Amino acid sequence: MLSVVVIGRNEAENLHRLAASLQALREAVDYPVETIFVDSASTDDSVAYANQLFDRVYELVDSDQLCASAARSIGTIESHYPWILYLDGDMELCREFFAVCQQLGDTEEQCVGYIGNYIHRFDNGMVATQGFATGNQAIMVDPSASGMLRSEWAAHIGGAVLLRRSNVLAAGNWNPAVYGREEMNLYARLGLGSRVVRYVYTPMVYHYFEYHTRMVLLRRLLYPSGGQGKVYYGYGQSIRALFVSGRLMALIRLDYEPYLFWLLLLVALVVAVYLPAFWGLLLVVMSLTCLVAWMGSGTVVRYLVMPVALVLGWPQYRPDFRPLLKKWAGNND
Repeated sequence: MLSVVVIGRNEAENLHRLAASLQALREAVDYPVETIFVDSASTDDSVAYANQLFDRVYELVDSDQLCASAARSIGTIESHYPWILYLDGDMELCREFFAVCQQLGDTEEQCVGYIGNYIHRFDNGMVATQGFATGNQAIMVDPSASGMLRSEWAAHIGGAVLLRRSNVLAAGNWNPAVYGREEMNLYARLGLGSRVVRYVYTPMVYHYFEYHTRMVLLRRLLYPSGGQGKVYYGYGQSIRALFVSGRLMALIRLDYEPYLFWLLLLVALVVAVYLPAFWGLLLVVMSLTCLVAWMGSGTVVRYLVMPVALVLGWPQYRPDFRPLLKKWAGNND
């Protein structure tokens, strides 16, 4: 009934915690669960530990092109059951999400998956909750208040998500050549621009994460060596992949806000060109101020640097890349 696909690179120290939560899931549901670990050429003991903790282990041949999406694509192909729960090695499944897993048989036809809240536990002791409603704000609702899990259609999805295997494959699987923003790339193809994953107001995963200051986060937005590495190119790769496949409008319909931002800003810039310098500059400043008040300063900064990420990432797309499995891939059938 359920395949759990875990991806990771050098996650040996985190796998026992995750595996323990998956064993608890097995004991909580009344159907078979298989666990799969896909290792992206780790240099630590990840594969050795995974062979003790997971039903099957697949090890990818090292490549400069390896990424999260590549590993998930292999996990999808090698899975057996109609539902797949995708997780990262530095996560732990929350017990509150077991109820979602238990009700999969009652899922409405137009729903292709579920996602809940991410609880980020940073290494400095801070905790933050990430939701997937419009505006990325989590709304915490006690499911027992109505006797059922409350939900709405998710505005976007992350790497930890529960999806129907058939829908993922019908959409073309995770794109192994997209280093980052691969989740929205898949989501655009899954629903062709419609929201088809349910966001349930309950904790889904604990994510153990390194804390970054705002200055570090800003550097990560501005250039690849600022901290994201090749993942920085993911936005441009994703846009190019969707453009080539004729699915770009699906992404714009699904995640219209950044494109609406640029449309409004460009209108202001065009009008400003025909005004005296002072009034033109004032119009642009006022437009940005209004956009900050509407979307938030962090979001506006992120949208402003998106064209740079698009230009730099576009030529990095290698559509022919496919990850390779080592001949000996661990604890496989």
